Amino acid sequence: MSDYNEFVTSVNKIFDYLTKMKAGWNSLDNSNYIDSIEEYKRLVVQDADLFKSPPKQEEIESLEALGND
Repeated sequence: MSDYNEFVTSVNKIFDYLTKMKAGWNSLDNSNYIDSIEEYKRLVVQDADLFKSPPKQEEIESLEALGND
């Protein structure tokens, strides 16, 4: 399984469990905690693209330049 597929599967499991937990709990505090975690879903889904393609040569060179201090 590729890194991308593993990442997507893991993220889907996490948010599926959060949905089930939210439905099963009546506590307002717990629901608020889950809501705050779910706010990151869009960001996590966007970052899945990082696993689709290898980093560009320009990005690799800029990261290496930081380590030469």
